[in-house]
Amino acid sequence: MNTEIIKKRISVRTYKEQEIAQETLEKVKSFIEQDKGLFNVPITFTILDANKTGVSSPVIIGANTYIAAKYKKQKNAEISLGYAFEKLVLYATSLGLGTVWLAAIIDRKAFEKAIDLKKDEVMPVVTPIGYAGEKRSLRESMMRKGMKSDSRIPFDQLFFQDNFEKPLNTENSDLWALPLEMVRFAPSATNKQPWRAVVEKDRVHFYEKKAKGYERASTGDIQKVDLGIALCHFEIAAKESGLQGTFVQKDPGISIAEDMEYIASFVLEV
Repeated sequence: MNTEIIKKRISVRTYKEQEIAQETLEKVKSFIEQDKGLFNVPITFTILDANKTGVSSPVIIGANTYIAAKYKKQKNAEISLGYAFEKLVLYATSLGLGTVWLAAIIDRKAFEKAIDLKKDEVMPVVTPIGYAGEKRSLRESMMRKGMKSDSRIPFDQLFFQDNFEKPLNTENSDLWALPLEMVRFAPSATNKQPWRAVVEKDRVHFYEKKAKGYERASTGDIQKVDLGIALCHFEIAAKESGLQGTFVQKDPGISIAEDMEYIASFVLEV
């Protein structure tokens, strides 16, 4: 896991009709057995053969293998899933496999049946895995353009110093520059980029900027999944920068708007 993999990884919706090498698939299986979430919330992954289980997505072309993830309903579950699922996505990228986060445009009933989803469980997302096609389909290109998938909110509109009244620029972000930039690279539902962060000397506080329509019974709060992805990116870049720390949940009491919610803080080890 490193920032080069984060930069390299893109969403893939068009795949070669080529079976994944067995050795590669075994590596993926081994990885998900060890892939842990955050805040002691376990995540269950299931690799699915589309031909055997009937799972599908109308926006995916050529993929025959999917991975679904689920959790038991509890506090921090969405955050934990986003964190663990992004680790899987980045690991797949390192193996030369394509992926794409899918939450809405899937045959949800088929996926839920295939993973034996219980009443107290939620399956927010799935991904196909396989070898990326040589060219994107016209539909995929139009989807990326429509969602502005490659655009990012400016650094100083996402990150702040000490409170939300002082925008943080890349020039004065010091040791946090790379970790925060990797948060900007994180994928999110409809590219909404709901993460915000306030930087202090030895810690960074993360918040969810809520938008309507992203919380449902079938997926939970999908923007909290996005925050889990952001925390994953931040941690990888922090370690690469030589910054050892841990995620804790201790609200610093910073004044926030009504549409904001405190998520977690990264605290440097002394």
